[in-house]
Amino acid sequence: MADTVPVVPSGGAEPTDARVVRSESLSTIAWKQFRKHPMARVSLTVLGVLYLLAAFADFVAPYPERYIDPGATFQPPNRVRFWDEGRFVRPFFYPREQALDFETLETTWTEDRDNPVPLQFFARREGVRDRYFPFPVNLIPAQLRQTLGMRPWATLHLFGSSDPEVPFYLWGSDDLGGDVFGKILFGGRISLSVGIIAAVVAVFLGLLFGGLAGYFGGWVDEVIMRFVEALSAIPDLFLLFTLSAIFYPLNLPASTVFMLVVVVLAMIGWGGVARTVRGQVLSLRERDFAYAARSLGASNARIIRRHMLPHTLSFVIVYMSLTIPSFIITESVLSFFGLGIQPPSTSWGLMLSTAQNFVGVTGLGDRWWIFLPGLFIFIAVLTWNLLGDGLRDAFDPRSRQ
Repeated sequence: MADTVPVVPSGGAEPTDARVVRSESLSTIAWKQFRKHPMARVSLTVLGVLYLLAAFADFVAPYPERYIDPGATFQPPNRVRFWDEGRFVRPFFYPREQALDFETLETTWTEDRDNPVPLQFFARREGVRDRYFPFPVNLIPAQLRQTLGMRPWATLHLFGSSDPEVPFYLWGSDDLGGDVFGKILFGGRISLSVGIIAAVVAVFLGLLFGGLAGYFGGWVDEVIMRFVEALSAIPDLFLLFTLSAIFYPLNLPASTVFMLVVVVLAMIGWGGVARTVRGQVLSLRERDFAYAARSLGASNARIIRRHMLPHTLSFVIVYMSLTIPSFIITESVLSFFGLGIQPPSTSWGLMLSTAQNFVGVTGLGDRWWIFLPGLFIFIAVLTWNLLGDGLRDAFDPRSRQ
């Protein structure tokens, strides 16, 4: 948007020309500042790829989430090859054969180089267990899908083995013979989404109660703030373990456990938002625009919703980008200790717990691929923190260049 401002010469003469002054919105300024932060832009791209892979996990993964092969437990990754006898050929891999080393009594895997198996792209796996709901239909809750009589119908996968009898494990298999690559994608749905949903719920509660406490003050402020202080006095980890231990013996379905984890994470996170929003609203309610809105007859709800809370937008955006990684770690810790997501569903923390139980840290060198979920937790947390730093600099006027 451009505003034309007349330039008045000295001596009171008529304006002779016009000078164009460009005004920019907060979002435009923040986006320009954000683009100057290269690590934040890279982090945004990496997170976008991770969330897309998790959303389309049914298509990208060669096997369903609950696929197991008891005869291929802890199989090393299959190496994809493009050269055969000096010629460039279509991608293929060598099947692995399992054998027992009688000296060490350990299972060994060797490649069968006499029977190469080509990879097949856009492969279809027929069967009731192989059908799935594609994105975004899979976002519909399972109970609602059953009520509507919906049945999985898609069978297309991005790649897979051309021989159904020979499994292809891009990143190896786990203790049940499941595909680690596919389980990481499926586990990312829970580990990545739980942070965002819990942060949204925490921000909503913080805005609601912080706005009410700051705007009305008095006994409303006292009640809300004393409750926040009582909640913050309880150690977060102790509260998480206590609530999770209460619900764990109930053997609840995975969808219910997921919602409980979200609620628990939101409970420990909304207090800090409420305190910050309260302080901002206490300052904003004494501004001229707030008095003008009251004199025009605006209701308290409208003043809070349209005039107070929008001024906290920059804080909310930065807070969410910085608190999401902490929620991802917390969910992984709960699942690692067996108090979060339970099989047959999976998450990155649950996969690490399984790896630690069956292999232990000492087996990291021999079966390193089952510890790959830890790498993805590290990448997700790091990129979210870098993105939060970029957003903080973009919305902070003192950091603008």
